[in-house]
Amino acid sequence: MKLKNIILPIVAVLMVSSCDFLDKMPDDQKTMDMVWKSRKETEAYLYSVYSQLPIEHSIWGDAPWVGASDECDMIWERYLTASMNVGNWGPNNLEWDQWPNYYKAIRASFVFENNVDLCEELTDELKTQYKAEVKFLRGFYYWKLLQQYGPFVLIDEEKAMDSDWNSFPRTPYDDCVAYILRMLDEAYPDLPFSWQVDRTWLGKPDKVACLAVKSEVTLMAASPQWNGNPAYASFKNHDGTSLVNTTYSEQKWKDAAAAAKAVIDAAENSSEVKIALYRNDENGDAVFNPYKSVRNVHLEKWNCEVLWAVTKCDANGFERHACPRPGGWNGMAPTQRLVDAFYMANGYTIDDEESGYVEEGFAKEAHHNWVNDNINEIRDGNSWGHRKDEWNMYANREARFYASILYNGHPVLQVSAADRDIYSSEKNKDGWGRVELYGSGVSGANGASDHSATGYLVNKFIHYDSNPYRGQYYGWRQHTYIRLAGIYLNYIEALNEYDPNHADIKKYWDKIRERAGLPSIFATHPEIKGNTELQSEYIIRERQIELCFECDRYFTTRRRLLSGKVDTKHTPDRRMYGDNGNMYGMNIFAGDSFESTEFYQRTVFERRVFEDKMYLYPISQWEIDRNTSLVQNPGW
Repeated sequence: MKLKNIILPIVAVLMVSSCDFLDKMPDDQKTMDMVWKSRKETEAYLYSVYSQLPIEHSIWGDAPWVGASDECDMIWERYLTASMNVGNWGPNNLEWDQWPNYYKAIRASFVFENNVDLCEELTDELKTQYKAEVKFLRGFYYWKLLQQYGPFVLIDEEKAMDSDWNSFPRTPYDDCVAYILRMLDEAYPDLPFSWQVDRTWLGKPDKVACLAVKSEVTLMAASPQWNGNPAYASFKNHDGTSLVNTTYSEQKWKDAAAAAKAVIDAAENSSEVKIALYRNDENGDAVFNPYKSVRNVHLEKWNCEVLWAVTKCDANGFERHACPRPGGWNGMAPTQRLVDAFYMANGYTIDDEESGYVEEGFAKEAHHNWVNDNINEIRDGNSWGHRKDEWNMYANREARFYASILYNGHPVLQVSAADRDIYSSEKNKDGWGRVELYGSGVSGANGASDHSATGYLVNKFIHYDSNPYRGQYYGWRQHTYIRLAGIYLNYIEALNEYDPNHADIKKYWDKIRERAGLPSIFATHPEIKGNTELQSEYIIRERQIELCFECDRYFTTRRRLLSGKVDTKHTPDRRMYGDNGNMYGMNIFAGDSFESTEFYQRTVFERRVFEDKMYLYPISQWEIDRNTSLVQNPGW
């Protein structure tokens, strides 16, 4: 491990952030004694512990979780997801290898905790708070190790730099979980309830964040990958110690439900600050609008739904990669699988005979929420849905679809009126700026290295007041790790596994769907009620939609053991899970107009490779070679 390469006091190597209170740290020539004599230097060392928090919204080139899942594709071969999706990766050619980075920060957390009392310029109250912060961060870093690599090497105290690192094997999974929960529990009493009360230090952990992370940790521990999975029976250390308990435990689901409910109770009982699902009519608007609600939850800074977030965010980079040409880089492409997952406006799935879904032809009428055919009304979100004459596949879908997916022929919303025709061929210059993703279109694939591989672009997180053509972006936003809707989904998923008729399943599921403008799932699909298997299928689908592009899908399909499973309920071009085999989009090299029907054909854009070993990220061979007690993840 790289722990033994942390030569203190060279602290600056840990600090990569440039945001707010994270942008200062001790000069790398100062001695450790000097660090603890000054409040400024002591706090700078604290912020170095924050420095390795992952920037997971950088899905175009850093964190691979979105582009390596079945919800999206990144066109650029230089990025990690390209090699992951075709199976060309392993211990000897890893990117986004966070193992050494997290351990650097974990060691720094111990150094800080053990020395902060030496700083006489800090009050006792601040020392207590800061110790709680590093305990939270330690737990969070270990959680991210567990999520990515599985059982980790548990270092539970500051070790001497000359320790024999070959004597530190991996720790059994359940013990890893217990330690993370312990750190969060120890941090909890000495943190404020929420930094939303005092926004000076937004981006630091609080009690709500502790509870939220516990929910994430316990849900994964309860899931099939780690709860009774016989595939890990031989996953052992060199001395024979089993790293995974392969006996199923219903109690783990109960623990996960209790952890999620603790967050919900804290939110509902909060008198200090509002914690709730974001709705536009509770945040400045007079009338409820599901489209503005599901769109703006990702655009309004530090809104009431945010539970744990950080100030490290590159919203400009995200928009630049996702937006169409010209101006945008035109290559973050949702898959047809995700497009198919979204519900119709009436709440039915597209394959339900009651849905009204039509795959072929052009819409003769606009969406019923397209109330004013005016570009400013559409940019503001007052009118939303499909326009008349758009392809029927995209007609009459739910609000989350239009907030998340940019499809061929739909107006590019985040462009000023003066620049809209720049996105149009001569024959389409009508002031609307409809995105041309067909083959010969302005944003099409013919002759362009930067193009959508699927005929779609990510629309989620794109601010309507940005203008990528002018290099103008709406500005800073936080990066949200966990929001309340995710906790609701955690709760109902866990409840369903041991009490599928529990009233809270409907209660909190309805809240998510109501915010999206949809009826209860039990009104449209009553046959699933009380059936664990069927409810689970629809709960996972709700996660797929609600949390799309939020780095959830990759881990959900793995912890639920869906990545290596074949969906036999649907034809290959309509499968809803399984990461191995053909992935579909539109026929991107076809078409010379919006009316070109050949473009709208389901077409294979990539044949992906998934093997069971890919349920876990491999540990770098360099780490394995340096620590002889380390065992590699199964299959690698």
